[in-house]
Amino acid sequence: MNKPVALPVGTTLAAGWGLFLRSLTVIFLPVWIAGIVDALPDVFAGGGLFNASMSGSVLVVTLLAWLAESALYGSAIAKLDAFAAGAPLSYAGALRRGMRAAPAILVGDLLYNLASWGGFLVLIVPGVILGTTLAFFAYTAVLDRKNMLDALGYSHTLTWPDWWRTSVVISVPAIVLFIYDIIAGWPDIMNALRQVNMGQLPSAASVQDPWLDIGLMPLLGALVWCYVLSVCYEQYRRLKLRAATH
Repeated sequence: MNKPVALPVGTTLAAGWGLFLRSLTVIFLPVWIAGIVDALPDVFAGGGLFNASMSGSVLVVTLLAWLAESALYGSAIAKLDAFAAGAPLSYAGALRRGMRAAPAILVGDLLYNLASWGGFLVLIVPGVILGTTLAFFAYTAVLDRKNMLDALGYSHTLTWPDWWRTSVVISVPAIVLFIYDIIAGWPDIMNALRQVNMGQLPSAASVQDPWLDIGLMPLLGALVWCYVLSVCYEQYRRLKLRAATH
């Protein structure tokens, strides 16, 4: 069996950046809406799933929001793939593909976080490996119609032969996403610290700013996630091409 060809890191990152710039107007809308949907439970349900006063209705709203968000990200991946292939795909057609893959994306996301963070708690290296090899589950669910568990397994199979190079590639969008998370959470962190300094316990409702959470942050987050999706798509495409030739 031939040894798999090593995928270049710099070339992949450059191609991902170029795809991000070219496809931004194509995938921005579903990603932006997904960011708004993600914020809705926290803004309108008193803190969402992790609020101390969580009720059954809040749980249902949160799970429905997660499912809708999964469908929207799935539709963005479908649009991105069609754009890269030069094939027209309407938003309605992309959304249908996203809705079909939404359960696999939602469950895959939960299992992905459980596996990767569990790996970090045991040892750092297993967490890095699992966080890398399982990272493309959403692409396998949308583009290859894999079910919940097969999506994770197929992602691992594609990535494992040269996982560390893939880890270097996806670490760049991961760092960008981490910086965005700090920016998005900074007002809440400062408000919570002010409450602590005043001798009060910070509450979920008191650290929310609807204009920030459903206004500015989803716009900024959409830019960040469009970049993340583009780089990961480019790496996934190259992984599949390598697997097809070896």
